[in-house]
Amino acid sequence: MMENHQPSYNIYFERDNIPDALTCMNTYGYCVIRGMIDQGMIEALKDSIDETLDPKRDMPEKSNRNHLAFAEVSKPLWKLVEHPPYLNFMHQLLGSKDLCLHRSATILRTAGEPFGAWHTDSRAHVKTPRIASDLLNSHGLPSGAWFYLNGSHPDSSGIAVIENSYAPNWEGPEGFELTPDQRSFHPIGEADDVVYKSIDVPGCIAVIADPGDLICFADRTYHTNMATHERRYSCAIMFRPKSIKIDEWPLPSSAQKMIAEMPEHLKGYTKGYTGYDGEWRADT
Repeated sequence: MMENHQPSYNIYFERDNIPDALTCMNTYGYCVIRGMIDQGMIEALKDSIDETLDPKRDMPEKSNRNHLAFAEVSKPLWKLVEHPPYLNFMHQLLGSKDLCLHRSATILRTAGEPFGAWHTDSRAHVKTPRIASDLLNSHGLPSGAWFYLNGSHPDSSGIAVIENSYAPNWEGPEGFELTPDQRSFHPIGEADDVVYKSIDVPGCIAVIADPGDLICFADRTYHTNMATHERRYSCAIMFRPKSIKIDEWPLPSSAQKMIAEMPEHLKGYTKGYTGYDGEWRADT
């Protein structure tokens, strides 16, 4: 039942109360900030996602598409940087005002896509990063600052998280064990390559949020998409302090184009941006 997957503590905070929101995230591994953006911004972002991922409106049911450098193609996404409540959140989250673009993404899902595989984005424990995401996700930065533009609810679509799974010594839910690479978990005794896809996991929270809310989770928090019963839009733009330098690959041409076209008052956020190179592999 849905109430079995709801927290006994408050996870909802207004956008002028970021300190308490971050305390919640640092305590349980996630939180929801109410009303971060309005309906106009929601619709602009939805339109931008459609134009980027489904321009011909031919996306089949039970499927998903994504873009792992959405800020490079979406002007509405940059409006978040010009939105004082969001920028204030990012300053407090990262403890700095000297920021550069780190990562951005969007995912479009269609009705019928099933419950996803539990996973964490963090690669902070990986001693030798091999691919771009290993490197970009190895700095302890929160991986969750996502807008679920339809909202999030187990009856429609959205995100589920495992409370307290952000802790460095977390070994998996009761009755489960982490996979060797720590990306996911599976029932104890099952093969390491088993992909577990179910809401019935101890500590699972089916996050309920409205369309303009910001859903935040810590860098190691394990999460997944709930079963999708409607066309579902989500997106995120994440920054990092410029003191964290990444320069392992040449700046992609798509990133160069974005920077060349960027308004002057936003160019500062691109200094230090590395882009995303899905083909990059570490020297072995």
